[in-house]
Amino acid sequence: MGQYSQMMAVERTRTRSTLEFSDAHCHLNLFENPADTVREAREKGVGTIITAGGSAKDNFECARIAEREGVFAVIGIGPDFATSDSGYVVEIEGLVRNSMKIVGIGEIGIDTKVADKNSIELQRELFRKQVGVAKELNLPIVIHTRGAVEEVANTIIEMQVRKALFHFFEGDEKQALELSKRGYLISIPPAMTGRRKRIINELGLSSIVVETDSPVVGKTPADVIGVCETIAKLKGVSLEEVAAKTTENIRSLFYI
Repeated sequence: MGQYSQMMAVERTRTRSTLEFSDAHCHLNLFENPADTVREAREKGVGTIITAGGSAKDNFECARIAEREGVFAVIGIGPDFATSDSGYVVEIEGLVRNSMKIVGIGEIGIDTKVADKNSIELQRELFRKQVGVAKELNLPIVIHTRGAVEEVANTIIEMQVRKALFHFFEGDEKQALELSKRGYLISIPPAMTGRRKRIINELGLSSIVVETDSPVVGKTPADVIGVCETIAKLKGVSLEEVAAKTTENIRSLFYI
């Protein structure tokens, strides 16, 4: 590496260290050492981290981690656990009321591609029930949906949900634009596809957040830096602007 390249690398590192990046969706309870994961991400500039539940076990673990590590959590029963954990919805309200770190209900939704194809009706019932819990608690929702973007969108519009984040968005740019017009946020993960690039180009920064879904997809919450770099390049704006706006969007959504 030449002297100029070395200087530029140092400057990029220095610039990143002065920014605050945010991970809208990860699963800290799945890391071997959540404390080390949070510390390492913060050293790289990731200031806001949302760890997401999805099962009864995940919810309790994420709630504990959020309190212990100074991050935030969302809890809920997701489509993959509709059959096994639907009875635990009654515990969500108590967890929320006992923690200042739980800031939303998620990940919840409808997924037509789950292993248990017979659970779709139960998923629908469970999704509506949890949207009702979120409305009662005045909390935003974090949505997981595959193969059912239109149905989920119609449900939350019908139920007059004001604040929602579509985690790891699997729809197309037209759907993303329609959702953004209603004030819902589209979350961009590290898995970059042609369709996601079109979504990034179609949406304004005010409608976008970034996530890692780590360790399932990304390796660490710090992978949001790479997502922000991609967005900045595609939209022809600075990394600083992307980092600031996506962080602002997350903080506004979750009142944090």
